[in-house]
Amino acid sequence: MKITTISSINNNTSKIDNSRFDISKFPKSNDLINVLNQMFLEQTYENKTVLEAKRILGEKYSFEDARSLIAAFGYLIDDWLEEYERKVFNNKTVKELIHSF
Repeated sequence: MKITTISSINNNTSKIDNSRFDISKFPKSNDLINVLNQMFLEQTYENKTVLEAKRILGEKYSFEDARSLIAAFGYLIDDWLEEYERKVFNNKTVKELIHSF
């Protein structure tokens, strides 16, 4: 029985022809990306917003950091607006008032 070690595997991988799995040989197409962007327009808009925020914030913040900051501020703004509406409209939001008619 032959025992396979990690070093023998590492030595043999360079000898195997993996050219058929090389994705650089396939034609590049943005069709999938374009179709997804057309189907999910809000994602494209969100990405543009995050990229603009990242540009303003500078290189200190990553794309995910900028997205998290936008989400946090969005949550705070929505929460504060709801609290304000409840104070002004007898413990109801504008949405609740509209739907009550």
